[in-house]
Amino acid sequence: MSRAYQVMYRLGFMPWEHRQPPAQLTDLIEGPRALPPGDMLDIGCGTGHYAIYCARHGWTVTGVDIVGRALDSARQYANQAHADVRFLHADIAKIGTAELGTGYGFLLDVGCLHGLPDGPLQRAIATITDAAEPGATLLMLAFNRGYRGPAPRGIDPARIPALFAQWDLASRRPASEIAPRGGTRRAGPSWYRLIRR
Repeated sequence: MSRAYQVMYRLGFMPWEHRQPPAQLTDLIEGPRALPPGDMLDIGCGTGHYAIYCARHGWTVTGVDIVGRALDSARQYANQAHADVRFLHADIAKIGTAELGTGYGFLLDVGCLHGLPDGPLQRAIATITDAAEPGATLLMLAFNRGYRGPAPRGIDPARIPALFAQWDLASRRPASEIAPRGGTRRAGPSWYRLIRR
């Protein structure tokens, strides 16, 4: 899967990359019940637009991604925006908290975890769970499992409580702003908000 992303970034085909943050993110950063700024982890940060947005709103941000080309762009965008973001070139399923850090109060995943096979997915969840402080919020965008088509694999919503055993599911909302095409039309993307126990 990581090879496919590297090829797509090389070709400039990145339909998942958006400069404007989604409403679900801006609500948590700027809304009437916004989270208090602290340490934030952007999982699969890509070219870093959401990480930069959070950094410009007072968060101390770490972005992690497996694609070096994406991170090169992220660092350029951060410099242009005068935003201080720590970008790590790593696989979220293999990195440990020694390098990643701990104490994150907010974690963001806009389509990284749902692309992982089961074993790496479970390792990644264990890592981000260890990295999150008690009471931390995870905002995750994920496709449903079971549709026919290209990657990502998706996550079965019924498995969320078992996969995120140390988190409470606070809400799940359809990502109606996303219009999947082709083989992903029945992917049923959803936003999940989970709270670390």
